[in-house]
Amino acid sequence: MLFLTAASIGVCAGMMRSAFSVAFIAFLIVATFALASVVSTGPTSYLDLLVAILGYNAGLINFIAGLLVVRRFRTA
Repeated sequence: MLFLTAASIGVCAGMMRSAFSVAFIAFLIVATFALASVVSTGPTSYLDLLVAILGYNAGLINFIAGLLVVRRFRTA
């Protein structure tokens, strides 16, 4: 579920087509995890952060691949 949520955030960030928004959302993912680990009373797993970052990157890659496929079929 975490991977899919991060992937959908990646697609939405890619739709904005702004390098600042893509980088800022990536920063917000890490900042949210850091804040949650500071506030949490129990131990936190860095595997969840890794899954979120991989999902975000996968969403961005899927968005770019989708743009390329649409552009290719539009000209054909």
